[in-house]
Amino acid sequence: MSSLSRKSIFPLFESICLLDGKIQHRHYHIERFKNAYEMHFGQAAQYDLLQGINIPPEYQTGKVKLRISYGASCKDFTFSKYQKSIVQQLKLVFDDAITYDLKFEDRSAIDTLYHQRMDCDDVLMVKKGLVTDTSYANIVFFDGFQWFTPSSFLLDGTCRKRLLDSGLIRERKIQPEDIHDFQGFQLVNALLGFNPDWVVPISGIRG
Repeated sequence: MSSLSRKSIFPLFESICLLDGKIQHRHYHIERFKNAYEMHFGQAAQYDLLQGINIPPEYQTGKVKLRISYGASCKDFTFSKYQKSIVQQLKLVFDDAITYDLKFEDRSAIDTLYHQRMDCDDVLMVKKGLVTDTSYANIVFFDGFQWFTPSSFLLDGTCRKRLLDSGLIRERKIQPEDIHDFQGFQLVNALLGFNPDWVVPISGIRG
């Protein structure tokens, strides 16, 4: 199956963390799946996101990425051992038209911006003068006392939502010129998690 035809059958996906064979934060993924399904297909979800997923023995230890690609009537899933990427430098890139409100398999617009990272590890996208996300994660900033995440996100990630619900982070509008008011940052998504004691120096964000 070509990648183009696959994306037409499975236009959306979820990335889920498994830890020692257990699905992490299942409620947040099910909620996002239901919301995304209804937004994209115009009806309530016709099946259960996690039903019928059996974890092979070789993926029942350590941290594993479960990727579920799904369409209107079916889904497909794969497992892979998780290898954390260390991100120390982000390149600011600007695109006032970029959208990624659902987890689409088609990431071509984001990939185009990612190729502008130069010698940095990833990009930090800016839309209409406001900081949004990196290519694969939400970002949180530390001011020395509290953690903040941009209210102008592209994708409301499950980890981002969970951290806001728990009060560990707060939302605020962040413009590029505000970035150096912070001491540091870190990236968060379903696989990365959040460590309040780990701060990447803000000097790692380059214009």
